[in-house]
Amino acid sequence: MILRFASFLGDNGFEFYRQVVAYLGAATGLPTEMVRDTSAGMDALFANGMLAGAFGCGLLYVRKAAESEPLVRLLAAPVMSPARYGDRPVYFSDVIVRHDSPFHTFDDLRGATFAYNEEISLSGYVLPRYHWQRQGEDLLTFFGALVKSGSHARSMDWVQAGRADCAAIDSVVLEMEFLQRPARRQAFRIVAGAGPATMPPVMASAQLDPLTHEQLAEALTGMHLTEAGRAVLQGGGVRRFARVTDSDYDDIRHILKVMEGS
Repeated sequence: MILRFASFLGDNGFEFYRQVVAYLGAATGLPTEMVRDTSAGMDALFANGMLAGAFGCGLLYVRKAAESEPLVRLLAAPVMSPARYGDRPVYFSDVIVRHDSPFHTFDDLRGATFAYNEEISLSGYVLPRYHWQRQGEDLLTFFGALVKSGSHARSMDWVQAGRADCAAIDSVVLEMEFLQRPARRQAFRIVAGAGPATMPPVMASAQLDPLTHEQLAEALTGMHLTEAGRAVLQGGGVRRFARVTDSDYDDIRHILKVMEGS
């Protein structure tokens, strides 16, 4: 049986995740494959036994874990290389503007146009709203307009084209964008940020047998110990994969509780 994985994260990470999945196959001797078509949705793909694992948002994991019969279990989560991550499986929501923008601080953005990917995105919408709510600001009234782009990639395009003044981007997506398209490092400035929050995890199907689950987890968390694994990790700006437990995502549960009650 082929162990199929899918990504429900930023499109610019697909090739990196494909290489991780290929490494898992080589390291474990198990047949693995990265699939691109996720149009059926994560629930259906896991429920129908089509997926062995997935790269997905922590908010999505928290909602799935709360179900009476969860479809997924945690494998690990990436730890990014830059010092700001503190060698921990966490990430941020970075507010970007154009490099030539007159906006230099978050307060400068009052009345501006804010692009976000979707309401169910932690980094693109929920985390920024939570962060600035704690600072006494409601983003729904702070900005002059909020425009839904549908993806982090489109939000970045809209900011660069001037269609939006700013956007909240997953810091991992932004790191990968700068690696793949270095010119974009000069195209944007980060003027504010929210977080950290626990990193989007690699999830395994709850139907996966315990032995296979453990083989995959060990291969992931041992990638940085092999030359082949380090080469893959470096391509994504990742230092290593770390074990994570359900309680590591209590920060996201708290954010959801606060935001859903506001």
